[in-house]
Amino acid sequence: MRLYVERVYKMHRQNALHIGKLMVAGLVLLVIMALSACATKPDPVDVGLAETDQFLLQSLPSQTLSYAESVRPVLQRRCVVCHGCYDAPCQLKLSSPEGIRRGANKEKLYNGSRFSTASPTRLFIDAKTTEQWRGKGFHAVLNEGEQAPVANLEQSVMYKMLRLKQINPQARVGILPASFDLSLDRPQTCPTLEEFDEYAEKFPRQGMPFGLPNLDDDEYRVLVQWLAQGAPMPDVAQPSAQVAAQIGRWETFLNGTSNKQRLVSRYLY
Repeated sequence: MRLYVERVYKMHRQNALHIGKLMVAGLVLLVIMALSACATKPDPVDVGLAETDQFLLQSLPSQTLSYAESVRPVLQRRCVVCHGCYDAPCQLKLSSPEGIRRGANKEKLYNGSRFSTASPTRLFIDAKTTEQWRGKGFHAVLNEGEQAPVANLEQSVMYKMLRLKQINPQARVGILPASFDLSLDRPQTCPTLEEFDEYAEKFPRQGMPFGLPNLDDDEYRVLVQWLAQGAPMPDVAQPSAQVAAQIGRWETFLNGTSNKQRLVSRYLY
């Protein structure tokens, strides 16, 4: 009987030690999981700051990136297909420095329900300076505050739109899912810098380019580093004497009052 009791005691003691080891291992595992959770990347919606592109900031060229040679080709290849016309989404025209500086506007150009004439927003005509465009309801897509590489990204709607697409990449082949609304009369969403976090949470897959594959590594590097440099762009070049003379002749013809001149002017317009 005594041997039986000692055997049962040893068996329970061994089980208790085994259970204790399992409990310790479980606690260690929970601690590791908790630490790992702290070290993992945040939700993609929250990843939109320049710190996520530190490797691009650290390799920022000392020379200013050429808008004409490096930046404009990327914009023309990947952005101007949508943002190149006067009726571009959010009225954001990326085909010229003036359009980029002007920024975006929430008002849609095509509004069939309006009863009164809309105020035109033609570049070089209806406003000439950035301040005048802000007075017409356009908001910046570039950093217009203190200039520094990190701030130039964190305060740029354009950068945040590009970054949102990079962290939510789109398939490069196949048909888009039905969740992408590509209809011409779809609601327009043009977030300002202050509204961008809410936009990213609500539309995580609506980064730019919208409805198209995200930029490749070289394209993304060029635009991000250009934005970090403050998005330098050349001023409007004055036409040469020969071109100025041609402009004068065309203006004289197109502003003429003959039937021929009025007909050609109307067709060109």
